[in-house]
Amino acid sequence: MGKFDGKVVIVTGSSAGIGQATAVAFAKEGAKVTIHGQNNDRLKATEKLMLEAGSKIEKIWIVSGSVEDEDVLKKIVDETVKKFGKIDILINNVGIAQKPGTTDIFTFDNFDYVFQVNLRSVVKLSWLAMPHLEKTHGNVINVSSIGSLRPYPPTMYYTMAKAALDHFTKTMAVIYGPKGVRVNSLNPGAIETQFMMRHGISAETQKHIFENTMAPNTPMKRVGTPEEMANVLLFLASEQASYMTGSIVVADGGRSLHNDSATIDPKLLNVK
Repeated sequence: MGKFDGKVVIVTGSSAGIGQATAVAFAKEGAKVTIHGQNNDRLKATEKLMLEAGSKIEKIWIVSGSVEDEDVLKKIVDETVKKFGKIDILINNVGIAQKPGTTDIFTFDNFDYVFQVNLRSVVKLSWLAMPHLEKTHGNVINVSSIGSLRPYPPTMYYTMAKAALDHFTKTMAVIYGPKGVRVNSLNPGAIETQFMMRHGISAETQKHIFENTMAPNTPMKRVGTPEEMANVLLFLASEQASYMTGSIVVADGGRSLHNDSATIDPKLLNVK
C-alpha cells in the first residue's frame, strides 16, 4: 500500500528532470497522476517509467501543450477532474530561464515570456485548481529556485519571476490556510537535469559547469538529483508536513550559503 493511494496529483513540466522524477515517485506510492509537457515522446517515456514503478495505465493521464496557452491550463484541471474525480495535490514544476533562441536576455520580449511561463501560468493554474483543492483540503507545491534568494544577472528575469513566485506561495498560504489548503515552495539548487541543455548549452559544457563551478561552490561538493527533489516534494505533499504552509524549503546542498570566504584557506584568516 502506497503513501498516496487514492490521491490525485497534477505535475506540470513532467516530461523530464524534477517533474519526471516526481511523477514517478508519486506513481510508486500509489497516486493517480496527470503528467504534462510539450514533448509527447518524453511524456510517453515518463509514462513508461511510472508503469515500471508499479503504476497502472488507468492511473495515468497525459496532457500536452504550452502553459502559455490558458486553454491548456484549463484542460489540465478539467481533464484531471473528469478522469479521476478530484484533485488532491498540484505540483507547479514548469519553468524556463529564457525564451528559446533569445540572444539578448534583457529584452522585454524575453521578460514577457519568462514571466508568462514561470509566474503567470502558475498563478492561473493555481486559481483554476483551487476550488477542487478546497474540497479535498489538498495542497500546492510551487517549484521555485535558490535564484529567488539573491541577484544573478545572467538570468535576471528568471530569478525575478522566481522571487515573485515565492511571494505568491506565501500569500496563497495566508489566503487558503483557513480553508484547509496548504501552499509551499521547493527551492532547488543545481540539479542534474536537462535544464541548461534546453537553453542551448551542450551536455559537455553542462558537465564542466557542474564539476568545476557548481560542485566546488556547494558545501556538499556535488549537485543534486531529480530524485532527491522528488523526495522533498513527496514529504511536503504528505501528512508528515501537515503543519507546514507558506514555507520556502531550500534543498541545494548548501549552495545558497556559499561565499568567497568559504574557499579561502583558514590559515589566511587566522582561524584555529
